[in-house]
Amino acid sequence: MRKIVMGMTIAGLVVSSVLAAGCGAGGSKEAAAPAAIKTISVETASAVTGSLDKGRALAGTTQALQLVNVVPKTSARVTSINVKVGQEVSAGDVLFRLDGQDLRHAVEQAQQSLALSRATLAQAQSQQQSGVDSAQGGINQANSGLIQANTALNQAVNGLATAANGLEQANNGLDRAQQAYNDAKTNADRMQMLFDQGAASKQQLEQAQTQLTNAQIAIRDAQVGKKNAAAALKNAETAKGSAEATKKNAAASLQTAQKQVSNARKGDGIEVSRQQVKQAEVALKIARDNLANATVVAPISGMIGTINGEIGDFASPQSPFMVLANLNPMKVIVNTPENLVHLFAMGQTVDVQVPSTGMTTNGTVASISPLNLQSKGYPITIEVPNAGGELKAGMVIQVNVASPGAKRGIVIPTAAVLSEDGKPYVFIAQGDKPVRKPITIVEENSDRAIVTGLSAGQKVITKGQSLLNGDVKISIKK
Repeated sequence: MRKIVMGMTIAGLVVSSVLAAGCGAGGSKEAAAPAAIKTISVETASAVTGSLDKGRALAGTTQALQLVNVVPKTSARVTSINVKVGQEVSAGDVLFRLDGQDLRHAVEQAQQSLALSRATLAQAQSQQQSGVDSAQGGINQANSGLIQANTALNQAVNGLATAANGLEQANNGLDRAQQAYNDAKTNADRMQMLFDQGAASKQQLEQAQTQLTNAQIAIRDAQVGKKNAAAALKNAETAKGSAEATKKNAAASLQTAQKQVSNARKGDGIEVSRQQVKQAEVALKIARDNLANATVVAPISGMIGTINGEIGDFASPQSPFMVLANLNPMKVIVNTPENLVHLFAMGQTVDVQVPSTGMTTNGTVASISPLNLQSKGYPITIEVPNAGGELKAGMVIQVNVASPGAKRGIVIPTAAVLSEDGKPYVFIAQGDKPVRKPITIVEENSDRAIVTGLSAGQKVITKGQSLLNGDVKISIKK
């Protein structure tokens, strides 16, 4: 309280000096020009959720939540670098670019190969269609031949039947001619005997002999007709056999033509050409991807940790050209003895201090390992918010674990607390303005106090607050 009174005295002296200066100028009737708003340099600390019970203190080292090696997917010379070490980047931001000349040539070559493959496929398809058309023409021709063969066979069958009928008629005619000859010979012999006996006239004899001669001629004609009919039957049988053979050949030709159409439609050569087109399309996609990969972008949001090269250097997938770190939140791994593991729980809020900077904040337990592999304790991972970037990787962190029954609340440094008429209050920083906030002290010690009236994360002024009277601005010391 002694500091508070002294601060108020100093503030009173400052106000008195200002009033005296105003009175000194009171002889003038004109109003004095408004005084410039003063800017007071102050220091702040964050209000955090915690306890005054320091409990057990465990040490750990800050680590990046994510540490990503950025490597190009292709090998080429670096032509530009778009970031610097320590720069914040978002996922998808361009980090650096590679020389894309050879990659562009590869794309052009792949495009030409694809065009050639497509032309080859089109040619194969045209040839296939020509083959199908030709084979279809063969089918049409074979069908026509088969129809003609069937017609010829039908004609041959009909001719064979006609010839067989003719032969039968010739045999019948020969039989009749033979019978007529026999009758004519018997009659001629009888007439000769009667003529010799004087019982028949010469005219009757000559008439009988003429009938015999005519019968002989008729039998010879019937024999010739039978011979001709037999020859016609043989020719008809030959024609039928030829027609059957022609039909068989026409059917075989039709089957062959149908197979040719089927083979032409299969298009084995076309399938090979299609596969070549697909292969060329994949090759073009790979070439385009390689060209796109010449522009390397950030895989995650974070901060550039290292750049392992300069413009003109050769970058390859074998070594990282940059290292990108996600530092918000920061990760702290604390190796915890077995007798303290029970004090931690998933999602638990713990007090975190940075001895090197005096920073006090809160962290959240993200994981608790059940394994003590190296006999160094059970690794407990704590995530600490780091939106302002105050924490750097490799800083020593002290994690305070309060006793299970310790009282918790909003904790601020006691140096921030002022009092007027026995009522405590603090100033919080809002931009460049100090805002007075009344508080209630729940519990305190020489360094810290648990209070109500504030929220975690608010910045309380710990130094320079005794000068914050009247209309002033503040500047926060970094």
